[in-house]
Amino acid sequence: MPEKKNKLGTSILLIRLLILTAGFFLGILASGIPLDKVTIVIGALGVGIGLGLQNIVNNLVSGVILAIERPIQVGDIIDISGNTGRVKEIGTRSSRIITPDGAEVIIPNGDMLSQKLTNWTLNNTHLRVETNIKLADGANLERAKEIIKEILKSSEGILQSPEPQLLYKNITQAGAELQILFWANDINKWAQLKSDTLQKIYEACSKESINII
Repeated sequence: MPEKKNKLGTSILLIRLLILTAGFFLGILASGIPLDKVTIVIGALGVGIGLGLQNIVNNLVSGVILAIERPIQVGDIIDISGNTGRVKEIGTRSSRIITPDGAEVIIPNGDMLSQKLTNWTLNNTHLRVETNIKLADGANLERAKEIIKEILKSSEGILQSPEPQLLYKNITQAGAELQILFWANDINKWAQLKSDTLQKIYEACSKESINII
């Protein structure tokens, strides 16, 4: 029902524009203004309309460039103008992306080329994941590192090349903070992979009385 209302509103707008245009020309003819002056007025209007169409033409040309160069494709995960989502459609004038919240964002094709665009899946579906854990004071750091490395090595969704990294981010009297870096094989599953990895680390460390705070 809302879609029909939108179409009806567009039709009414076009009818109004036609009536105004016809009224404008009839008014000029009725006023007796010389045709040469009318031509000048029409020429000025043409320039104004041309300037107004520049943005539309830019988006159309950009759509052609996107189709030829293919910097993005349907299904890619991109980040542009602060919007991150999966490309749903690449149109002639604009493109649509679906955000993780389920919203559809319409982005002019001209913006796709003129603004900074990050395509997370242009060459592959890999994504680097970073997470930190804090070990309580007195924890066996070397054993903790061995446990974590074993989990990172045995997880199917974690790439072994580049090799996962385990670094000390901070050491204080309260304990040590470890930084875990690894590459997820599938960007679509990185959040679940991170969650599962942290759970395995917590359970394995708890069995050996290594407290994570």
